[in-house]
Amino acid sequence: MTLVKFNPFFPAVAKDLDQAVNEFFNRPIGSGFKDEVPFSTPAINVHETEKGYFISLAAPGLEKEDFKVDLDQNILNISVDREKDELEEGTKVTRKEFSYDQFKHSFTLPEDVDTAKIVAEYTNGILEVNLPRKAAKLLKPKNIQVK
Repeated sequence: MTLVKFNPFFPAVAKDLDQAVNEFFNRPIGSGFKDEVPFSTPAINVHETEKGYFISLAAPGLEKEDFKVDLDQNILNISVDREKDELEEGTKVTRKEFSYDQFKHSFTLPEDVDTAKIVAEYTNGILEVNLPRKAAKLLKPKNIQVK
């Protein structure tokens, strides 16, 4: 049997260390304060059908004028860059987790997207971008004679 010396301070040190490790790893990247999430971007869904591709971006609280959707070469860029809302004097923010004041998402489009027919619409907090496919050129059957 081995005897181990009892240390009455070990449980307190272990508890403090455990708490410090949890706070460090549960804190958002780049966060200066425990309950602040400084880098937030909206969630995105991308769906593909026979007709084309559909991008849905959840960004409640924005206006359609806040979005900038552009196409450069074969890259679709969706971005927002707006002024932060000013708080009334004497207002204290206890916790702020959503803040879509600035973000940018870029997508490399497949070759079969008809870039002339891309449509974006913002309703009920969701930006929907419709990327239709190019009409497939149907080749008529041709009979080839053998010589």
